[in-house]
Amino acid sequence: MDRPHRRAPRFPRAPLVAVVTALGLVVAVPALPTAHSAFSAATGNPANSLATDWLRPPSDLAAIQACSYAPIAVRGALASTSPSPLSLGVPSETRSGDVLVAQVVYYGTSSITAPSDWTLVRKDTSGSLVTSAVYRKVAAAGEPAATFSRPSTDNGDMVGGIVAYSGVSRSAPVSVEGVATGSGEKATSPGLTTTATGVVVLHLLAKGSAQFPTPAGTTGRWRLSSDSEGVTAADEPFAGPGAIPRRTSTVSGSTTPWIAQAVVLRPALEQAGASLTWTASPSSWADGYRLERSAGGTVQATRSLTSVGTTATTEGPLPNGVSYTFRLWAHRGTWESSAVSTTIALSC
Repeated sequence: MDRPHRRAPRFPRAPLVAVVTALGLVVAVPALPTAHSAFSAATGNPANSLATDWLRPPSDLAAIQACSYAPIAVRGALASTSPSPLSLGVPSETRSGDVLVAQVVYYGTSSITAPSDWTLVRKDTSGSLVTSAVYRKVAAAGEPAATFSRPSTDNGDMVGGIVAYSGVSRSAPVSVEGVATGSGEKATSPGLTTTATGVVVLHLLAKGSAQFPTPAGTTGRWRLSSDSEGVTAADEPFAGPGAIPRRTSTVSGSTTPWIAQAVVLRPALEQAGASLTWTASPSSWADGYRLERSAGGTVQATRSLTSVGTTATTEGPLPNGVSYTFRLWAHRGTWESSAVSTTIALSC
């Protein structure tokens, strides 16, 4: 008689699953360092700082324009007198690109004819007896003498001079100009205010039948008299911006009319740029920042700043008269914070 077949013992399903899971964990544990290394390599975050602190952006990004200008210097000055026409020689030290300023003074109120390439700055008359005209131009190579004339029927000689400056803006040489007129022994320059920095103030005095001394606080460029008028030219640097000092000159015993003109010369722009400041990201573990510059919606440049403690930088040289937008964000490896931005229009 056959014996009944016995079945193999069966383990309960739940304990079996637990055993398999435990074995899987034992196998997986050695692989964890490899996964962590891969994460660190991809994120640049080996300390796993992101687990407790997200990458925070800098704040308070601000930009101001940074403008540097050429120093203004005198090349030379020449003055002369003669009946009309008056030929004023250009100082021999003059170079191409220098800015020339001419003063022409004569008796009466008649019109004056100047070379076509000279620009009138201003023309003033005092007491219907003395007229002073001021002209400017940018010197060319081999700049010739300038000839000024008035009607041949007018009485009296003409007198004046030319002074040459380097470092003056060629496109907008005059920041501001003005005049004061009167009669008597004392002349005082007009009250002017400039918005420019690093300027030179040129004082041009004219007086009927007399000649003013060089005003205190200035450097004389010429003093000369014709048969009917006297002229004085002097200049001084002024740091600016602000109200320009008023200068006084006195000639004793003279009651004739006088003219005191002032021309403020603007320096040439050497470089325009922007100075940026911000408050550092509180994420001290960040690698640093990335700074992006764009204009007209087009990104022009992006660069890295390698310390998260950095709170300032400069951008330049940049073309003047352009509006720029700057974006700044913190980064750690390939992780990046949100960005802060600011916009500035350069108008040096």
